[in-house]
Amino acid sequence: MAGTSRNRPRLDFANLPLMEATVRVSFESPAPLTFNAINELHAKLRGDFPQITEPQNVQIPPGIGKPTIEFGPGQIPGVVYTGNRQGIQIALQSQLLYVGWVKQLATDGPEYPRFPALRDTLWHAVDAYHAVSTGVPIIVVNMSYLNFIRVTGDGVLPKYFSKLVQVAATQNARQLHKLEVSWQEQNLVDLRFNLEHVRLNIGAETVDGYSLTTAAGLQVAAPSEPRDALEDVHDRLQVFFSELISNHAKSEWKLSEPVDA
Repeated sequence: MAGTSRNRPRLDFANLPLMEATVRVSFESPAPLTFNAINELHAKLRGDFPQITEPQNVQIPPGIGKPTIEFGPGQIPGVVYTGNRQGIQIALQSQLLYVGWVKQLATDGPEYPRFPALRDTLWHAVDAYHAVSTGVPIIVVNMSYLNFIRVTGDGVLPKYFSKLVQVAATQNARQLHKLEVSWQEQNLVDLRFNLEHVRLNIGAETVDGYSLTTAAGLQVAAPSEPRDALEDVHDRLQVFFSELISNHAKSEWKLSEPVDA
Protein backbone atom coordinates (compact mmCIF):
# COMPACT_ATOMS: atom_id res chain seq x y z
CA MET A 1 0.00 0.00 0.00
CA ALA A 2 1.34 3.39 -0.95
CA GLY A 3 2.20 5.85 1.77
CA THR A 4 0.88 9.37 2.11
CA SER A 5 4.27 11.06 1.76
CA ARG A 6 4.68 10.69 -1.99
CA ASN A 7 3.42 13.23 -4.52
CA ARG A 8 -0.13 12.55 -5.58
CA PRO A 9 -2.06 13.53 -8.73
CA ARG A 10 -4.49 16.44 -8.58
CA LEU A 11 -6.86 17.82 -11.21
CA ASP A 12 -7.75 21.52 -11.16
CA PHE A 13 -10.87 22.56 -13.09
CA ALA A 14 -12.23 26.10 -13.22
CA ASN A 15 -15.61 25.06 -14.64
CA LEU A 16 -16.22 21.43 -13.64
CA PRO A 17 -19.98 20.65 -13.36
CA LEU A 18 -19.46 18.81 -10.07
CA MET A 19 -22.61 18.10 -8.06
CA GLU A 20 -21.48 15.68 -5.34
CA ALA A 21 -18.34 14.17 -3.84
CA THR A 22 -18.42 11.48 -1.16
CA VAL A 23 -15.91 9.37 0.77
CA ARG A 24 -17.08 6.24 2.58
CA VAL A 25 -15.94 3.47 4.90
CA SER A 26 -17.76 0.17 5.36
CA PHE A 27 -17.42 -1.64 8.67
CA GLU A 28 -16.81 -5.36 9.10
CA SER A 29 -20.18 -5.92 10.74
CA PRO A 30 -23.27 -3.83 11.51
CA ALA A 31 -23.58 -2.14 14.88
CA PRO A 32 -27.10 -1.14 15.98
CA LEU A 33 -27.45 2.62 16.31
CA THR A 34 -28.67 3.85 19.67
CA PHE A 35 -29.78 7.32 20.72
CA ASN A 36 -27.02 7.32 23.30
CA ALA A 37 -24.28 6.61 20.72
CA ILE A 38 -25.75 9.14 18.27
CA ASN A 39 -25.79 11.86 20.93
CA GLU A 40 -22.32 11.00 22.23
CA LEU A 41 -20.94 11.20 18.71
CA HIS A 42 -22.68 14.54 18.17
CA ALA A 43 -21.05 15.86 21.32
CA LYS A 44 -17.65 15.20 19.70
CA LEU A 45 -18.66 16.69 16.33
CA ARG A 46 -20.89 19.58 17.43
CA GLY A 47 -18.19 22.24 17.06
CA ASP A 48 -18.13 21.87 13.26
CA PHE A 49 -21.46 20.07 12.76
CA PRO A 50 -23.97 21.73 15.09
CA GLN A 51 -27.13 20.25 13.55
CA ILE A 52 -28.42 16.69 13.55
CA THR A 53 -31.14 15.25 11.31
CA GLU A 54 -32.52 12.06 9.78
CA PRO A 55 -31.13 10.75 6.46
CA GLN A 56 -33.17 11.37 3.32
CA ASN A 57 -32.10 7.99 1.96
CA VAL A 58 -30.20 4.89 3.04
CA GLN A 59 -27.03 3.92 1.15
CA ILE A 60 -25.79 0.38 0.60
CA PRO A 61 -22.35 -0.08 2.24
CA PRO A 62 -19.80 -0.48 -0.60
CA GLY A 63 -18.03 -3.83 -0.83
CA ILE A 64 -20.51 -5.66 1.42
CA GLY A 65 -22.03 -8.62 -0.40
CA LYS A 66 -25.28 -8.86 1.56
CA PRO A 67 -25.49 -5.94 3.98
CA THR A 68 -27.89 -6.08 6.89
CA ILE A 69 -30.27 -3.11 6.82
CA GLU A 70 -33.14 -3.28 9.27
CA PHE A 71 -36.29 -1.17 9.41
CA GLY A 72 -39.06 -1.22 11.94
CA PRO A 73 -40.08 -0.07 15.41
CA GLY A 74 -37.08 0.82 17.53
CA GLN A 75 -34.70 0.70 14.56
CA ILE A 76 -32.70 3.85 13.71
CA PRO A 77 -31.74 3.72 10.00
CA GLY A 78 -29.12 6.42 10.31
CA VAL A 79 -28.22 9.95 11.30
CA VAL A 80 -26.77 12.98 9.50
CA TYR A 81 -24.66 15.72 11.10
CA THR A 82 -24.92 19.04 9.25
CA GLY A 83 -24.42 22.78 9.60
CA ASN A 84 -20.78 22.76 8.51
CA ARG A 85 -19.52 26.04 7.03
CA GLN A 86 -17.87 24.22 4.12
CA GLY A 87 -21.10 22.44 3.22
CA ILE A 88 -19.80 19.03 4.35
CA GLN A 89 -22.10 16.45 5.91
CA ILE A 90 -21.35 13.36 8.00
CA ALA A 91 -23.75 10.41 7.81
CA LEU A 92 -23.74 7.25 9.92
CA GLN A 93 -25.57 3.98 9.36
CA SER A 94 -25.17 0.65 11.13
CA GLN A 95 -22.39 -0.57 8.78
CA LEU A 96 -21.41 2.62 6.94
CA LEU A 97 -19.98 6.03 7.71
CA TYR A 98 -19.63 8.58 4.92
CA VAL A 99 -18.72 12.21 4.44
CA GLY A 100 -20.02 14.18 1.50
CA TRP A 101 -20.44 17.54 -0.16
CA VAL A 102 -23.51 18.32 -2.29
CA LYS A 103 -23.80 21.42 -4.47
CA GLN A 104 -26.63 23.69 -3.37
CA LEU A 105 -28.48 24.64 -6.57
CA ALA A 106 -31.08 26.94 -5.08
CA THR A 107 -28.63 29.00 -3.02
CA ASP A 108 -25.13 30.34 -3.31
CA GLY A 109 -23.69 27.58 -1.16
CA PRO A 110 -20.05 26.75 -0.41
CA GLU A 111 -17.84 25.60 -3.28
CA TYR A 112 -16.38 22.10 -3.26
CA PRO A 113 -13.78 22.08 -0.44
CA ARG A 114 -11.70 19.40 -2.22
CA PHE A 115 -10.60 15.94 -1.19
CA PRO A 116 -8.32 16.80 1.80
CA ALA A 117 -11.25 18.43 3.60
CA LEU A 118 -13.49 15.39 3.03
CA ARG A 119 -10.68 12.99 3.96
CA ASP A 120 -9.76 14.78 7.19
CA THR A 121 -13.43 15.04 8.20
CA LEU A 122 -13.94 11.34 7.52
CA TRP A 123 -11.08 10.22 9.74
CA HIS A 124 -12.09 12.66 12.48
CA ALA A 125 -15.60 11.19 12.37
CA VAL A 126 -14.28 7.60 12.35
CA ASP A 127 -12.06 8.28 15.37
CA ALA A 128 -14.95 9.92 17.21
CA TYR A 129 -17.30 7.04 16.34
CA HIS A 130 -14.82 4.43 17.53
CA ALA A 131 -14.45 6.36 20.77
CA VAL A 132 -18.17 6.01 21.54
CA SER A 133 -18.77 2.52 20.07
CA THR A 134 -17.26 -0.95 20.04
CA GLY A 135 -14.76 0.05 17.34
CA VAL A 136 -15.79 -2.29 14.49
CA PRO A 137 -12.89 -2.52 11.97
CA ILE A 138 -13.08 -0.88 8.54
CA ILE A 139 -12.95 -3.36 5.65
CA VAL A 140 -13.70 -1.16 2.60
CA VAL A 141 -12.92 2.43 1.59
CA ASN A 142 -14.74 4.10 -1.29
CA MET A 143 -14.99 7.45 -3.06
CA SER A 144 -17.32 8.78 -5.75
CA TYR A 145 -17.86 11.94 -7.79
CA LEU A 146 -21.07 12.96 -9.53
CA ASN A 147 -21.08 15.54 -12.32
CA PHE A 148 -24.00 16.88 -14.34
CA ILE A 149 -23.37 17.48 -18.05
CA ARG A 150 -25.84 19.82 -19.73
CA VAL A 151 -26.40 18.40 -23.20
CA THR A 152 -29.27 19.45 -25.44
CA GLY A 153 -28.52 17.17 -28.41
CA ASP A 154 -27.01 13.79 -29.13
CA GLY A 155 -23.37 12.81 -29.32
CA VAL A 156 -22.54 13.03 -25.63
CA LEU A 157 -20.01 10.17 -25.84
CA PRO A 158 -17.84 11.47 -28.72
CA LYS A 159 -18.09 15.07 -27.49
CA TYR A 160 -17.25 14.62 -23.82
CA PHE A 161 -15.47 11.27 -23.56
CA SER A 162 -12.32 9.66 -24.87
CA LYS A 163 -12.23 6.45 -26.91
CA LEU A 164 -11.70 4.62 -23.62
CA VAL A 165 -15.49 4.49 -23.08
CA GLN A 166 -16.93 5.18 -26.52
CA VAL A 167 -19.18 2.30 -27.59
CA ALA A 168 -19.37 1.52 -31.30
CA ALA A 169 -22.90 0.15 -31.00
CA THR A 170 -24.19 3.58 -29.89
CA GLN A 171 -22.52 5.51 -32.73
CA ASN A 172 -25.80 6.14 -34.58
CA ALA A 173 -28.03 6.30 -31.51
CA ARG A 174 -30.65 9.04 -31.44
CA GLN A 175 -30.15 9.37 -27.70
CA LEU A 176 -28.07 7.49 -25.15
CA HIS A 177 -30.15 6.40 -22.16
CA LYS A 178 -27.57 4.79 -19.89
CA LEU A 179 -24.07 3.37 -19.97
CA GLU A 180 -22.58 1.64 -16.94
CA VAL A 181 -19.55 -0.56 -16.46
CA SER A 182 -17.66 -1.72 -13.37
CA TRP A 183 -14.63 -3.91 -12.89
CA GLN A 184 -11.73 -4.79 -10.60
CA GLU A 185 -8.19 -3.96 -11.66
CA GLN A 186 -5.03 -5.98 -11.11
CA ASN A 187 -4.21 -3.83 -8.07
CA LEU A 188 -7.64 -4.85 -6.62
CA VAL A 189 -9.14 -1.36 -6.97
CA ASP A 190 -12.79 -1.57 -8.04
CA LEU A 191 -13.83 1.09 -10.57
CA ARG A 192 -17.28 2.14 -11.76
CA PHE A 193 -18.39 4.47 -14.54
CA ASN A 194 -22.05 5.43 -14.93
CA LEU A 195 -23.49 7.82 -17.50
CA GLU A 196 -27.26 8.28 -17.46
CA HIS A 197 -29.74 10.65 -19.12
CA VAL A 198 -31.61 12.61 -16.43
CA ARG A 199 -33.69 15.74 -15.94
CA LEU A 200 -32.53 18.07 -13.21
CA ASN A 201 -34.80 20.61 -11.50
CA ILE A 202 -32.98 23.86 -10.80
CA GLY A 203 -35.49 26.18 -9.16
CA ALA A 204 -38.33 26.58 -11.66
CA GLU A 205 -36.18 25.34 -14.53
CA THR A 206 -35.97 21.73 -15.73
CA VAL A 207 -32.68 20.93 -17.45
CA ASP A 208 -31.92 17.91 -19.63
CA GLY A 209 -28.50 16.36 -19.34
CA TYR A 210 -26.42 13.43 -18.16
CA SER A 211 -25.33 12.45 -14.69
CA LEU A 212 -21.77 11.14 -14.68
CA THR A 213 -20.69 9.05 -11.70
CA THR A 214 -17.13 7.83 -11.26
CA ALA A 215 -16.36 5.69 -8.23
CA ALA A 216 -13.52 3.62 -6.85
CA GLY A 217 -13.18 1.33 -3.86
CA LEU A 218 -10.66 -0.93 -2.20
CA GLN A 219 -10.93 -3.69 0.39
CA VAL A 220 -8.76 -3.21 3.46
CA ALA A 221 -6.70 -6.18 4.56
CA ALA A 222 -5.38 -4.83 7.87
CA PRO A 223 -6.53 -2.29 10.48
CA SER A 224 -3.57 -0.04 9.67
CA GLU A 225 -4.44 0.31 6.00
CA PRO A 226 -7.68 2.36 5.62
CA ARG A 227 -6.05 5.80 5.45
CA ASP A 228 -3.47 4.82 2.85
CA ALA A 229 -6.10 2.86 0.94
CA LEU A 230 -8.33 5.93 0.65
CA GLU A 231 -5.40 7.95 -0.70
CA ASP A 232 -4.81 5.28 -3.34
CA VAL A 233 -8.50 5.24 -4.27
CA HIS A 234 -8.49 9.02 -4.71
CA ASP A 235 -5.30 8.84 -6.81
CA ARG A 236 -6.85 6.26 -9.11
CA LEU A 237 -10.00 8.34 -9.57
CA GLN A 238 -7.95 11.38 -10.58
CA VAL A 239 -6.06 9.44 -13.25
CA PHE A 240 -9.20 7.61 -14.37
CA PHE A 241 -11.20 10.82 -14.82
CA SER A 242 -8.41 12.46 -16.81
CA GLU A 243 -8.23 9.43 -19.11
CA LEU A 244 -12.01 9.22 -19.34
CA ILE A 245 -12.90 12.66 -20.67
CA SER A 246 -12.19 14.14 -24.09
CA ASN A 247 -10.03 17.12 -24.98
CA HIS A 248 -13.25 19.06 -25.62
CA ALA A 249 -14.44 18.34 -22.08
CA LYS A 250 -11.07 19.35 -20.64
CA SER A 251 -11.27 22.63 -22.54
CA GLU A 252 -14.91 23.35 -21.65
CA TRP A 253 -14.37 22.52 -18.01
CA LYS A 254 -11.11 24.48 -18.01
CA LEU A 255 -8.68 21.85 -16.79
CA SER A 256 -5.30 23.23 -15.78
CA GLU A 257 -2.16 21.24 -16.32
CA PRO A 258 -2.11 18.33 -13.81
CA VAL A 259 -0.08 19.14 -10.72
CA ASP A 260 1.13 17.19 -7.71
CA ALA A 261 -0.65 17.97 -4.47
